[in-house]
Amino acid sequence: MPEYKDIVAILATLVASFAGAWAAFLLESQRRHREQADRNVGAGSRALYTIFNLWNTLEQFRKEVLEPYRNRPDAWLNMAAHPAMSVGEQRFSAGDLQFLLQSPHAQVYAGLFLEEQRFDLAISLIRERSELILNQAFPRMAAAGFGVGRQFPQEAVEQALGIDLTHKLKAITAALYTNVDEDLASLRSRHDELRSAMKQLYPRRKVLQVVFGAGQQ
Repeated sequence: MPEYKDIVAILATLVASFAGAWAAFLLESQRRHREQADRNVGAGSRALYTIFNLWNTLEQFRKEVLEPYRNRPDAWLNMAAHPAMSVGEQRFSAGDLQFLLQSPHAQVYAGLFLEEQRFDLAISLIRERSELILNQAFPRMAAAGFGVGRQFPQEAVEQALGIDLTHKLKAITAALYTNVDEDLASLRSRHDELRSAMKQLYPRRKVLQVVFGAGQQ
């Protein structure tokens, strides 16, 4: 029979071994948790930067193209065409942001991809109008004898372009103003929602904050 002191020594060894294993498990678990938090915070910051890229692209278009012709009756025809508009980073990573779906902020995840779709719509409208202006409107006007830089009655221009093309240009131009104005506002709101969600999920971490231009939409 083992003596009492031998039993105590064996138990002490077992307890020490268990404690060491448990401590190692906790350290590994904490390491993995920190690494996952790092990945999530990084993904959130990249998404915030993508929001800014979307907003900045549309804001530059608003200032340079839309504003000079806002509320002007000739905007549908004389507003500048941008067939090869640069859009920068415009995609959110569904996989990297999946952690939002497993949090109380799942609606923020869905909202990001809604903004992506809205942005794609705005860019497609810009490109569609540009193609119509450059490939159809300008050639028809040239064929009808309308010189560059000269003023002509709108009725004559519309007759030269045709009812269908005129209607398309007017509808797309009106949609552009509505879409871009709404997108600029919603992108800023989406930034605030995402950043608030990230700060709630990771209050001790630094999260990117976009500073939008003063006085802009």
